[in-house]
Amino acid sequence: MPEGQIFKVLLVDDEPHVTEIIGRILSQAKIEPLAASSGEEALNLLRTHRVDLVITDILMPGMSGLELLEKIKGLYPTLPVIVLTAHGDFYVAKEALNRGAFYFLTKPFNKSTILNISEKALRLPRITSEKRRVLPYAVATLTYRIPSDFSMVPAISYQVMRVCEDMEYSSKKTNFAIPLAVDELVINAMKHGNKMDSGKEVAVEARVGHDFFTLIVEDQGPGFDYGALPQEFNEESLLAEEGRGIMMVRFYMDELRFENGGRRCICSTKNDSAAA
Repeated sequence: MPEGQIFKVLLVDDEPHVTEIIGRILSQAKIEPLAASSGEEALNLLRTHRVDLVITDILMPGMSGLELLEKIKGLYPTLPVIVLTAHGDFYVAKEALNRGAFYFLTKPFNKSTILNISEKALRLPRITSEKRRVLPYAVATLTYRIPSDFSMVPAISYQVMRVCEDMEYSSKKTNFAIPLAVDELVINAMKHGNKMDSGKEVAVEARVGHDFFTLIVEDQGPGFDYGALPQEFNEESLLAEEGRGIMMVRFYMDELRFENGGRRCICSTKNDSAAA
C-alpha cells in the first residue's frame, strides 16, 4: 500500500460482530473502517464520505447485498465491491461477480485472506492512474493474415475495438468509425481484391496509439481503378450499389488512400478524446 495514504473501507452487515471483526483486521493494516448495518445506511454513508472499497454481506434484511451492489455500480461504477457469502454458496458468488463485484469471500474467513483481497481491490484506482500516465506513449499493433472468409471479420473488428477502448478512445470511434472501417476495408479486400479466392490472403494491420489510429489492409488481387470510387459523401454515392462502404469509411475517417495499384488501403483517424 502507498506510504502515508489512508484508505477507507465501508463494511456492510446486519450482524455487528462481523463488521467489528473485519474492522479490527483492516485497522491493523492502517485501513480505516466504516460500518453500516443495512444497504440503505450504506448508501447514505457513501453520499457523505469518501470510500475506497465496500465489503458487504449478501443476506441482509431489506435491501440484499446483490441489490446494494447494483446500486453502487450504478452510482459509483469504479468503486470496488467485495461480497461476503455463506460457505459453498457458489451460485450467489457467481451472480455477484456477474453484477460487477470485484471479488467474494466465504464465511468463515481468515485474516490473511481479507487483507490480501482488500489490498488488491484498493490498488485498482492506483493501477488505473498509473496506466493513464503511460497512455500518451503507448502504441499497440495488431496484425493478421487471413483467408478470404467473411466469418473472420467480426472477430478482428472486436479485437481492434477492445484495444481502442483500452486506449480510452471515444465511444463514437469505438462503436462506429473504427469497427466500420475494419469491416468495410477487409470485406472489400476479400470481395473485390481477392475475388473471394480462398487461396489468397488479406493482411490486416491496426496501429492504435493514444492519439491516432491507422488501419492498413492489403489483398493479393490484381488491383483496381480506385480513382473511380466516390470521393464525397453525397446522395448519389449513398444510393450507389458499389463503393458505398468505402464512402462511409471516407466519411468517418480523417484520411483514406490507396497504394500498390489499389491492393493496399490505408485509413487513419485521430482519437478525439485524447485532445479533450
